[in-house]
Amino acid sequence: MSGRVLDQNGTPVSGALVEVDYTPAGGPSNPPSHCPGFDFCWLVTSTDNAGAYSVEFEPQTSPPPGGRICGAAPASSCRSGFVYAFHDGYEVDVQWVPTGSSRAVQDLRLRPSRSIPAGASTAVLLDATSSLCTDLEDLFRLDSRCEIVVIESGAGMLHVEVLPAAGGQAPSIFWYTSGNYAGFITRPAPGTVDIPVRGGTYRVLVAVPDGTPSQRFNVTTTLR
Repeated sequence: MSGRVLDQNGTPVSGALVEVDYTPAGGPSNPPSHCPGFDFCWLVTSTDNAGAYSVEFEPQTSPPPGGRICGAAPASSCRSGFVYAFHDGYEVDVQWVPTGSSRAVQDLRLRPSRSIPAGASTAVLLDATSSLCTDLEDLFRLDSRCEIVVIESGAGMLHVEVLPAAGGQAPSIFWYTSGNYAGFITRPAPGTVDIPVRGGTYRVLVAVPDGTPSQRFNVTTTLR
């Protein structure tokens, strides 16, 4: 598998780390994989000055649904693994390992990490290249695509409302499972969450089902 890591303007990102997590079928990999014994392996490489990377590995073609790689994804969308890229100053991009070819190509796109203060608003565009929904820790909603909103907040109740710019159904909202939370997060209405916070940086994920047409959403935050 090979590809390039680009920023939102299509500029190559050199020195980005690219990791592949996959269900192994055996055989060697390049670079060498780490296989801790939980039915998955992972390998890491980095991009060159042109933002390009290349790896070799042998995954299972049909890993079991609900396994380490598939997470909460339904059986119809369960894949052999996923690949993600990260670099300082950008939010992580997570994509499925392509299937159906022994020479797979998967490009990755890194969005700059930009935060807004609690009380401010912003807009996000979700499309087919948006990242799969995960914090690579406990949140694995790999049947959905997400864009991340980074919020710098003081202590209180952080209220986040996300509405489609052109009208229609409100998106789902998830959040990074690690954070300085002060209580349970609730969903008072569709497209809204109330997050009790002690203060710090919070990452909220605006999510739509994989395969949804491109759509822009307006994000409004308030601190009470």
